[in-house]
Amino acid sequence: MHDELPSGIQEMINNLRLNTSADFCGLACLSGSMLRWKYTSGATNQRVTRMEMRPGQDLVGTALRTGRTSLADQQSTGSHMPGRCPLMIAEKLLCAIAVPVFHDGSVPDAVLLVGSRQPCTFSTDIIRQAELAAQTVGAYSLRISPLEAQKEEKLFRD
Repeated sequence: MHDELPSGIQEMINNLRLNTSADFCGLACLSGSMLRWKYTSGATNQRVTRMEMRPGQDLVGTALRTGRTSLADQQSTGSHMPGRCPLMIAEKLLCAIAVPVFHDGSVPDAVLLVGSRQPCTFSTDIIRQAELAAQTVGAYSLRISPLEAQKEEKLFRD
């Protein structure tokens, strides 16, 4: 799906999905005020790659706005629980972890989502794996030169 993009991040997304026994794993990056799902693993259709969304009051928006991991699973119920984002609805995800990714600075500009199509409760180990993966993505992207980043963005748009 993203064969033309650097394989390091895509491989990490694939491995995270497999290691956590998740049904879906994806990385969405801010482009202006919109989020685009650049790297995915376990998507059931191609709509995800074309999906653009504004960060809102949902799980992904909460992670971006607060800069903290946001969780929607069977244990996290109540009025403070963020809603499901458009991607969760499109992919039929019932539970998910959204982790902000910090590339440069104190404001997140991407989010990593790990989701399940079955009701579940995420263990602290799975949450920790997702958070470590988000830190790795942030560190990896700092090693990509601005020219490489422009090439990636151009390939993504094509």
